[in-house]
Amino acid sequence: MKFSNVFEVPLTDIEEKNRLTDFSMDGCPEKLIDSIKVIGIRHPISVCPYAKRYSIVSGHKRFQAAPRAGLTHIPVAINPELDNATRLVINLNENFGHRHYSDIEKGRILNKFRDTRISDETIISDYMPLLGLERSKKIFTDLSNVKSLSLHMQTMLHRAGVSVKIFSSFYKWDNLILAENLFSILKPGVNKWRDLLELVNEIAVRENTTQGNILAQDDIQKILITPDLPKKYDEIYNILYNLRYPVLSDIKKQIVCALDKMGLDDKTKLRFQDTFESNDLKLELKFQSEKELSQQVEKIFKALQSGSVEQLVNIFKSIG
Repeated sequence: MKFSNVFEVPLTDIEEKNRLTDFSMDGCPEKLIDSIKVIGIRHPISVCPYAKRYSIVSGHKRFQAAPRAGLTHIPVAINPELDNATRLVINLNENFGHRHYSDIEKGRILNKFRDTRISDETIISDYMPLLGLERSKKIFTDLSNVKSLSLHMQTMLHRAGVSVKIFSSFYKWDNLILAENLFSILKPGVNKWRDLLELVNEIAVRENTTQGNILAQDDIQKILITPDLPKKYDEIYNILYNLRYPVLSDIKKQIVCALDKMGLDDKTKLRFQDTFESNDLKLELKFQSEKELSQQVEKIFKALQSGSVEQLVNIFKSIG
């Protein structure tokens, strides 16, 4: 869009509370503030008249950075008075191709279009492509349903970069308060979000219960409320894994017991597939002298004589 009216206006003339077109859930980057301190604002922000002041069409971060960089005025390109839908479209077009939005942000943007009473069909056909999205009713529904999540949950999902394919399962949960508490304490990365959600959802189906009932279990809640407990994620993951795969968990316990009976040297490692897709067993010996090798071999021989090796082999045979 070509602007004919570019002026410098006081920051106080901008209505900062009207953030219709502020799509970002991130704060103003320090690099932008530092840049403005050095070279000022080279590109005017886009505004339109709003209740005797101006409302931002695009350029929210530059506006947020301006006072922190010591500015009292800001260059603006003044549009004629615009309706909300037009403001949204202008912003998306100006940022198309160089602004990446998380799936949470995309869902919030689609809901802003909905709030302007644009039909879902028009949003899907005309505006989803501006967000790099397919014209898909299912994707539209999954993304726009982010409004059912609390702002805190949305913020966590956004910061972790969790995709809609992963977080859409929350829409079927009965208790998001417990989920919100869990993830706010664990602060997992995106892959760990996925792993926990998959386990909880699968357990709920397997046990015919709710996700809330699973997270409300005493052993999980005890871990969450215990201060300074290391590896909380690992502890909770193991609990959920054991619930999801009780047979595999029992097998692993049998293997641990058999290994204890074998009494191998600390430098002797037994290798096997955690998924038990193969029943191959491998012994790995690490040594730097003949004496170290002799000590390890001696303990292996004792394990063979004790029958503990045969016990271990039988465990793996029973699997396959």
